[in-house]
Amino acid sequence: MTQGTGEERVTPLVLVVDDDPELLSLVGLQLADSFEVIQASDGAECVRLAAQHSPDVILLDIMMPGMSGGEVLTALSQDPATVDIPVIFLSALAGVDDKVKGLQGGALDYITKPADPLEFVARVGAAARVRAKQLDVQRGTPGDPVTGLGHRRNFEDRLEQEVARARRISSPVAILLIDIDQMDTINEGYGKGFGDELLRGIGNVLAHKLRRSDAVFRYGGDEFSVLLPDAEAGTAYLAAERCRTAIASLHPDLHSLTVSIGVAELSAGRSAEELIAKAEIALFRAKESGGDRSWRADDPRRHGLNPIALAQELTEREWTILMHLSDRRTEQDIAGRMGIRPGTVRSHKARIRRKLHVAPDVRLSEFVRDNFRELIARLGPPKEGSVKAEAPGASR
Repeated sequence: MTQGTGEERVTPLVLVVDDDPELLSLVGLQLADSFEVIQASDGAECVRLAAQHSPDVILLDIMMPGMSGGEVLTALSQDPATVDIPVIFLSALAGVDDKVKGLQGGALDYITKPADPLEFVARVGAAARVRAKQLDVQRGTPGDPVTGLGHRRNFEDRLEQEVARARRISSPVAILLIDIDQMDTINEGYGKGFGDELLRGIGNVLAHKLRRSDAVFRYGGDEFSVLLPDAEAGTAYLAAERCRTAIASLHPDLHSLTVSIGVAELSAGRSAEELIAKAEIALFRAKESGGDRSWRADDPRRHGLNPIALAQELTEREWTILMHLSDRRTEQDIAGRMGIRPGTVRSHKARIRRKLHVAPDVRLSEFVRDNFRELIARLGPPKEGSVKAEAPGASR
């Protein structure tokens, strides 16, 4: 893996931490044939590099200026992004009490300096294998009995951790939401057993077409979600298209097998929940545009929305508020014109935002003007009690 990018690693990455530059050089030479190696000269640098590069193993000296090895281990254990990284203490302290204290403190192993080179490399390799198994479990946490993938709660928990890590080290993170087009038709035509087999097959395709660092989950009945650490929207979109094409060829005889994919990247200052909302809107746009396509949340196009279909989800009062918003009226003004309290207007706006799939970082009035201007102009000024009844008819 290219360090810090999340690209797939060819060999395990080891972070060596020691304040002795000669020992760092020696350990680097001993591990060079089997591992990628990065180095830190103190505890603070170790914590920073561990969060940035997510190494497979950390070799940690106990006696260092500033943060001791024990204090570094505590800091690593308190961060969800580094808590599962195996740590091996590499120390000149050879007493049994020292070793027991280190292992009880959370280290996976304890190696005394100087170590036999062959044994040293073998023990680091064993720790790297432990890490690889952990990552395999995380990528496919048992939860969904059909696919063996993690379920929606697993995805949300992992996403919260990754968002926290992305904020801390200023790295990007993106997600995909994948929905199988016409899954009900497939189940009706081929049976639920075939449908379950298809879900398993799609899960396998996703796992093979994505990076080792990416994680695939079953998000819902016919939906999957993918977490892509260290990926910007452009990279995530290319991954989505790669997956979409591969899924379409999974069953060549099944011409109706297509998927729609929503792609979203975390925006500065936004939460995991808001990132999911962005991806859901992008997925909605992909499906409203005919399906069998990937759609980026930052795509400026609006033709993927169907205003009339969306308007049918609104109540008469919500539709009236929508029309007032198109004129950029304030909540106070709308409340006065409709004879309701401003707080009631605010509550209706929140429901309108949910029904119209408007992302939290998009101004509702601007969204309305961009997507509903023509429909509102055709229906004329708001007339509560009659406008909403006309909206469906305008499309028929």
